[in-house]
Amino acid sequence: MVRVIVGVGALIAATLVACGESVDTEATVEAPAAAQIDTQATIQAGIAAGIQATAEAQPSPTDMPTNTPVPTATPGATNTPATNATPGATNTPVPTTTPRPTNTPVPTTTPRPTNTPASTPPTGRIAFTSNRDRNWQIYVMNADGSNVTQLTNHPEYDSSPTWSPDGRRITFSSLRDRNWQIYVMNADGSNMTRLTNHPKEDGSGSPVWSPDGRRIAFHSYRDGNVDVYVMNAGGSNMTRLTNHPEGDYYPAWSPDGRRIAFRSNRDGNFEIYVMNADGSNMTRLTNHPEEDDSPAWSPDGRRIAFHADRDGNWDIYVMDTDGSNMTRLTNHPKEDGSPAWSPDGRRITFRSYRDGNWDIYVMDADGSNMTRLTNHPKDDWVPAWTAN
Repeated sequence: MVRVIVGVGALIAATLVACGESVDTEATVEAPAAAQIDTQATIQAGIAAGIQATAEAQPSPTDMPTNTPVPTATPGATNTPATNATPGATNTPVPTTTPRPTNTPVPTTTPRPTNTPASTPPTGRIAFTSNRDRNWQIYVMNADGSNVTQLTNHPEYDSSPTWSPDGRRITFSSLRDRNWQIYVMNADGSNMTRLTNHPKEDGSGSPVWSPDGRRIAFHSYRDGNVDVYVMNAGGSNMTRLTNHPEGDYYPAWSPDGRRIAFRSNRDGNFEIYVMNADGSNMTRLTNHPEEDDSPAWSPDGRRIAFHADRDGNWDIYVMDTDGSNMTRLTNHPKEDGSPAWSPDGRRITFRSYRDGNWDIYVMDADGSNMTRLTNHPKDDWVPAWTAN
């Protein structure tokens, strides 16, 4: 099998050619030929149980009338017979009462919080890329698939949106200035600003915000091969984090901002790696003859979702952040890819070709309860989720 790398620009071009549309070759970035699609809790419910115990109480007798005391004999005198009670008088029987049980207080326990089932309606918004209006643009919708709104409208391609941590801005890649560069705009599509400006390609399919919103990581061809870079959120202070003859792509910040996961073919095929946010302490997490791609950290920082073709087609997988406990979440003859976590970590949204064209789907974090969010004759893909 020939391993190939595909940038979003190349894939878009291939899509348009397949549809019989022309492609501006000058806007095509230098990237390897497209062959494969470029590739990106368990519901726990606790029920607090009370413990009730009932114990019988000791009877509480009613006050009993007392008998008249027997007179005491005077010293030295003949004992006078004890005076009998008045004839006809009898001791009043002590009435008995039926014991009434007293409830023993039920011991109280500290309430244990229960997880909201993932089957509750999803909240927040999802940004995605679509060619539903003939060229690739940025759209946003509610997390349940409603209220789809187009944010960008340009003759050239806009792709790969990612939300700022506060949900107020979106960064994305665009060909609008004749090569892939990184832009940022408000969440409603206004106030668009170009962040990078280089003759080589920056950030096709990769710009991502740091958790504190101060930096953006991306991959770039600017130094002759594809490496991971980081810059301030305003575009200044560009720093190269990786430097390898092979390609390093698709960085993803850990929720604490201390590490960055990415994909690389530095060891012969595409695998998932992780490094410190300054580029040090690089570690390989996956090791498989097939390709692993598009890492995405869970919000709690304990797991990484990714897509891979290790079982014969592209599906969604999840693993611990040390590469252990690998679990396959989707299993379909068609391709699933580009996983992105919901802000609460209960769901994963992704793109899929399972219904004949690329659409956005969502499932619980264990792979259950799969739901199609978009349904359009054109293609929707590369989703990103925000809580705001």
